[in-house]
Amino acid sequence: MESDSNLKHLAFFEALANTDENDPNWRALSAGLVVMRLVDDCVGGAYGSVAPDSWSVIAVREAIAEVGVTPLRRILSSIVDTIVATPVIDVHSLNPRLMAYGQSLEYDGKWRLAADVYETVVAHADPVDDADLVVSAYLQLAFSRRSVSDLDSAAVAYELASRVALAAGDLIGVLRGRLGDAKIAIGRGNMPKAVSIIDETIVRARTDGLTEIHARALSERAYVAGLSGEHDRAVRYAYSALELTQSPRDRDRILGNVATGLRYLGLLDTARDAYLVLATTAQETYVRWLAEINLMELAAEQRLELQFDRYRRDLESADFTPMLRATYLLHVGRGYHALGKSELGVVWLERAVEFAAEHKLNQLVFEAEAALDQARRQELRAARMPTSSEEVSVKQVIDGVQQLKVMAGV
Repeated sequence: MESDSNLKHLAFFEALANTDENDPNWRALSAGLVVMRLVDDCVGGAYGSVAPDSWSVIAVREAIAEVGVTPLRRILSSIVDTIVATPVIDVHSLNPRLMAYGQSLEYDGKWRLAADVYETVVAHADPVDDADLVVSAYLQLAFSRRSVSDLDSAAVAYELASRVALAAGDLIGVLRGRLGDAKIAIGRGNMPKAVSIIDETIVRARTDGLTEIHARALSERAYVAGLSGEHDRAVRYAYSALELTQSPRDRDRILGNVATGLRYLGLLDTARDAYLVLATTAQETYVRWLAEINLMELAAEQRLELQFDRYRRDLESADFTPMLRATYLLHVGRGYHALGKSELGVVWLERAVEFAAEHKLNQLVFEAEAALDQARRQELRAARMPTSSEEVSVKQVIDGVQQLKVMAGV
C-alpha cells in the first residue's frame, strides 16, 4: 500500500525536485503536496475522520502558513477546513474546492500539477450525483494534458467527459467534449475532421440556443480558418465569438485569435494593440506569455530590433509548456529571419523543428519546417498589405479592439 501511495502526485514531487528550496514556489508546491496527500488519506479511508487538532492537520496547516497571505493559501486552507468540518468527509463539498485549486494552478501555467488535482477529483467524485462537476473536471483534465502535448491522455479525458455528460442528459457537456475531440484533431493535423466536428457543433448549439457553446465553437472555427490561411474569415469568426461569450478567460483566448488574424491580414498596428491588451490584462499566465511571444515577432516584422531583443531575453527563461516553448523557438527564428539575420534564424528554427518533433507537435513541426526552408534560402516573407476589401470586412473588429485598448489603459 505504501508503494502505491508514493506513486501518487508524482507531478508535485517532480516539481519540488526541480525547484530550489529558497524559491517561494517551493513552499507553495510543498503545501499543495501535503494537502493532496491529506485528501487521499481522508477520502481514501485511511483515517475515516480527522480531528482539527490532530498532528497531521497541524502539520498541513503549518505548511500552508509558509505560503504567505495569498489566494492560494486561502484555497488550500478551505480544503483542510472542509476535511475537518464533519466526522465523515463530505466529498460533495470538498471537490469544488479541489477544482478551485486546479484552476489556480492552470492560471499559473502549472498544467501537470493541475492535471494531478483534477485526476484526484474524478477519482473520488460520483459521476451520477456530481455529474456536472465530473464533466468539468474531465474537461479541465483534458485541457491540462493537451497543454503539455499529451494528446492521447487528453483524448481519453474528453471521451470520458462526453460519456458522463451523455448519461446525465447534459447536452452542453456532450458538445464541449466534442469540441475537445476537434482540438485533438487539430493537434494531430487532421483539419478536415476538426472542421466537420466544429461545424456540426455550431449548428447544434445555434439550434438549441446554447450561446456559450456557440461562442466556443465559433472560436475553434476561427482557429482552424487561420491555420488554413483564411485570415479574413478567421477574424470575423473570432470576433463573433468574442461578442457572444461571457467568460473572461474565454474572452482572453478569443482576443488572441482576433489579434493573430489581424496580423496575418497585415493590420499590424491593430494586432499589436490587441496583444498589448492581453499582455497587460489576461487572467492566465499562459495567455500573457503567448501575447508577448507574438509581440516579439511583430517587433521583428516591423524592424524594431531593440524591442524584439528585449522580448526575446525576457521570455527566454520562462517556465513554458512544450507547446509554448516550441512556439517561442519558432517565433525567435522567424524574427531573426525577418530582421535580415537569416543565419541566426536557421539556428533557432532548427531547434524549433527538433523540439516540436520531439514533443509530437505536428502542426508546429510543419510551420517550423516551412520557416526553416525560407530562412535557408534567405527568402523573406512578403509583407501582407491590407486591401480595402479586407479593411471594410473587419472594420467592426478594428473599432472594437480600439475600444478594448482604451478600456485597458494601454
